[in-house]
Amino acid sequence: MPAQIKDLGPCVVVWDPDGDNISFQKTFGGVTFRYEELRAGIKEDQQGETDVDEVKTGVTNPELEVPLTREEVANLEYCFGNASAGASNLKVSNPVGGAVFADAKEVIVKPIVDGVVSVTASEWLHIHRAYPRINMELAYDNSGQRVFNTIFKGFPDDASGQVNEMFRIGEAS
Repeated sequence: MPAQIKDLGPCVVVWDPDGDNISFQKTFGGVTFRYEELRAGIKEDQQGETDVDEVKTGVTNPELEVPLTREEVANLEYCFGNASAGASNLKVSNPVGGAVFADAKEVIVKPIVDGVVSVTASEWLHIHRAYPRINMELAYDNSGQRVFNTIFKGFPDDASGQVNEMFRIGEAS
């Protein structure tokens, strides 16, 4: 079956499926995937500021923005750069100087249709190597819902068969 992205609907985000297998199932505000191909314009004096061609210069690292809500403290621990969770608390320290690539793991986005998480791998989005960071602002009021905005940044993979790949849609070939 060819790869297919569903037209509409929520999803489940799974981080490190071959290890800790953390499943984020409660989001609020929509999960967003970002990826951009970069180019530099080529100019000629005779054409002024008009580009006469473009050269590919790489890509931005793919990002998956996941606005987590009502999440378990134990799962949030994985999202912060330097955190520890107890039975009833989450302690966050200043994360300075630690490289993240070695701890980057696969992220899979699985669509949900009629309340059922997809088991069809051709519908999934995979970021091969990604690491989360939190960008949160919690409002304590009676009109807005609190979310832990978590951004998974992708890196070029170094695994055999996927070297330099950033992401894929659908099954592995």
